[in-house]
Amino acid sequence: MATVTINLAGINGTPGYGIHAANDSNTEKGDGSQVKNGSVFIGNKKGGISDLIEQKRAQARKQATKVLRDQFARDNKITDNMNEMRARNAEIMGELNGLAEQKKGFMEERDALQEKFGIDPDSQEQKDLELLRKANNYFESGNLAILTKDELERLANMGERTEYQQRALEYDAIIEHITSIETKLNGEKMGNTSSITAAKQAILEAGGKGIRAAKEAAESILDAASDSIIGMLWQDAKKHVDEEMEKLVEAAKEQAEKKEEQEEKLEESKEEKEEQEEMTEAIRETASEQEKLQGEIKKILAEAELLEEDMKGLVVNDVM
Repeated sequence: MATVTINLAGINGTPGYGIHAANDSNTEKGDGSQVKNGSVFIGNKKGGISDLIEQKRAQARKQATKVLRDQFARDNKITDNMNEMRARNAEIMGELNGLAEQKKGFMEERDALQEKFGIDPDSQEQKDLELLRKANNYFESGNLAILTKDELERLANMGERTEYQQRALEYDAIIEHITSIETKLNGEKMGNTSSITAAKQAILEAGGKGIRAAKEAAESILDAASDSIIGMLWQDAKKHVDEEMEKLVEAAKEQAEKKEEQEEKLEESKEEKEEQEEMTEAIRETASEQEKLQGEIKKILAEAELLEEDMKGLVVNDVM
């Protein structure tokens, strides 16, 4: 049996309701996922399967809202809005506590994956998972080029993710989603607190039998939708991981090709420089050889002139 908590959620200053579905025990989903003594929250994601999630969520929330609004209207006609904000803040505290416990459970399950799949912390499979996480963070911030060439090539040629890696990345997506909901709820709570503090009218105490009965009725309405919503969220997380990893691999391939082109250009530039240096050295050697040759020629000519003078001397001596 799932326990469902309804949440007052203000939009532009007007009250509304959210959904919090908590499982009383560990539940094994059809896709192999587990929810450990926790709950799954559905965020305001748009497009694809998320539209079906939001439709189911909105329908259940609409019914629960009517039950609670009717009771609030009967019990607190004058201060209905202030009571809703107080009730919402109380619900938010419960949600935040539930989220913290839920996230803790998911993190424990994620950390237990290594032992479940028999993964060595120093294995290549684990190193590849850490590289995927690191690269995904850089990719989301537009800084994928920070990775080294070896890392980019490893990403580009990594191939299909293992079941362990896929499961770990899906847990990462769920935990990140829960963190974003926590941030949103804290912001909403601060806004409600500011409105209550500024109010000058008296605040009636809430929590009578009528409110409790209304909450129980709303929880019964939401309970029917909770299981399917949880399963749909797991499917949405799996799809998101698959799409993001595909984009990441393509981007890594592009970056690897760019770095390869840069290295080829550097190598060509280096070869051209070496050819120029060899040509300059050859010119220097040729000039040196020419200089030596000219010296030899001058020496030969000088010796020839000396020989000619000696011959003339011999002829004069013979005549005399």
